[in-house]
Amino acid sequence: MKKYSDYTIEDFLLDSTFVEWVKSEGYRNHSHPWTQWSQQHPSQQYLVKQAREFILATGIHEKPISEEQIERLITNTHNRIQEEETLEFEINEHVAWYHHNTWKWSIAATIFLLFSVGLWWYTDKSVNPQLSHLSQKAIEELVTKTNLSRMKMPIKLPDGSSLLLEPNSTIQFPASFDNSPNREVYLDGQAFFEVVKNPQQPFLVHAKTTVVKVLGTSFTVQSFNTEKEVKVVVKTGKVMVYEKEEEDNNRVTLLPNQQVIVDEQNLMQATTISSEQVVAITSKTSTAIEFNESPVAQIFKKLESLYGVHIYFDQKLLEDCSLTTTLGEEPLFTKLQIICEAIGPNTKFEVVNEKIIIQSLGCNQ
Repeated sequence: MKKYSDYTIEDFLLDSTFVEWVKSEGYRNHSHPWTQWSQQHPSQQYLVKQAREFILATGIHEKPISEEQIERLITNTHNRIQEEETLEFEINEHVAWYHHNTWKWSIAATIFLLFSVGLWWYTDKSVNPQLSHLSQKAIEELVTKTNLSRMKMPIKLPDGSSLLLEPNSTIQFPASFDNSPNREVYLDGQAFFEVVKNPQQPFLVHAKTTVVKVLGTSFTVQSFNTEKEVKVVVKTGKVMVYEKEEEDNNRVTLLPNQQVIVDEQNLMQATTISSEQVVAITSKTSTAIEFNESPVAQIFKKLESLYGVHIYFDQKLLEDCSLTTTLGEEPLFTKLQIICEAIGPNTKFEVVNEKIIIQSLGCNQ
């Protein structure tokens, strides 16, 4: 029998006693065996918390799926899972080391979402009208990211562009933009985009029947399927907003500090808004951020504040690291790559759900 201390998230989800502990809110009972065990094993607390939140979010009320069912579903869904790397990282002395198999967690999450939440909209074009021009096969091949947390979820796109996906929002995009005239993504909800410039391959955001076309810029699109309007707010650069069927007749071009709201009648009107309003719906990022021999901890904290994300790193390991650099209009992930390369060749970052984890052996290591 596998020891609890060796459990992965998948093991917790398959353990009937653990699921019952969560369902019955046994974690509120300090004398419950699972509560006591989790308190005595801080190295597993992160995984326990993730598994508990997942069970609560998906509303599991039946006995766990069997090992045989899991393996069969893993085989059927394996080709849809893109994150197939073993994740090993160290956060800091207050958050212990843990080892986690990312692709199995992604598969387990997909399986439980399909069973418990019923994501029938994933392959139903009627729920996502912006997908109506795609074949069923093309829809099934799209990568789907849904933010079920309360924090912004940073997501890297195949071309290096990045986006911050707001809670209760979903983004869909192909695994690669190669061999395609456009870089096209499909949004239900709200997201802040930072797009890599590529005039030869325009970037298109499909939101309901509205299309946002850009070459390279930063902007926010707000388009929930449950709401009637689509809002586009531009922070930098220039975008074109138009109706999918009326690109030549009904379109608006937006410049920085401008927004457009598309209503049910597809009426568009660009308006100028204040910088404060733009920041409130996009991000606090500026066109240039200068650091002069600044501690990397200070730089990471600055990025956290600007983007509204969480960046975890070993403060003690990097306490003597300082950098002199200027960060401009690069997407978030490009900024992180610049910082990691400056720290040392063995420094990199990983994105786990809504968290950014910095892995490093130290300065110049």
